[in-house]
Amino acid sequence: MTLKFRDIASRESLILGALSAKERATLLGLSKPCHYHGGKVIFSKDSPGETMMLIETGRVEISLTSAAGNRSIVAHLGPGDSVGEMAVLLGGDRTADAVATNDVTGRMLHRTVLMSFLTQHPRTTLGLIADLCRKLQATTAALADLSTADGGTRLAKVLIGLFDRWGVEEPGGYRLTPSVSQSDLGDMAGLTRETVNRQIRTWESDGLLRRDGRELILTDPDLLAEKAQ
Repeated sequence: MTLKFRDIASRESLILGALSAKERATLLGLSKPCHYHGGKVIFSKDSPGETMMLIETGRVEISLTSAAGNRSIVAHLGPGDSVGEMAVLLGGDRTADAVATNDVTGRMLHRTVLMSFLTQHPRTTLGLIADLCRKLQATTAALADLSTADGGTRLAKVLIGLFDRWGVEEPGGYRLTPSVSQSDLGDMAGLTRETVNRQIRTWESDGLLRRDGRELILTDPDLLAEKAQ
């Protein structure tokens, strides 16, 4: 398998990509710069959906916590992605938590400003719809995996997605940076931290992965693809 690692700094926003250069400059001019340190809450579930953010740098974790206290990580978003647009479009409360996993910068748009812009530039709406569809497709696929795939397969699919988006090529493999904790990997794959740790140790023995401190290095993408089947 050949992973198509992308230059995340050049990832095109589906929202901004639907606009001309002039329209893009106008929209960004209506936004406000924002910065969040790692661990900082950007949006909280059930809070008013008054703003959305276009991510410029960093990684944002989207998660849900059940009434029983069980947390599920829905996605890790980065440059070119938007956060909070669903609540803004619906005019309702947030449906999930959004937390900066490392330093995050972006542009914040208030609902009143965005809705006015959408009225005048309907192509932006197409970008928002496409972005929401992409996220819904990814969430649907993840839910299907939780009900049909075994734990090792689910973890392999999670890692493929993470390395494909965030992997940095280096001699001997691809480094996942910033790192993702084993607890977070478990929350993404529907596994306990202990199960994730055991599986990673097994894959280290198989020559699929190796650890460098808290960071994972993928040394055999083809074997990881096999595990994900």
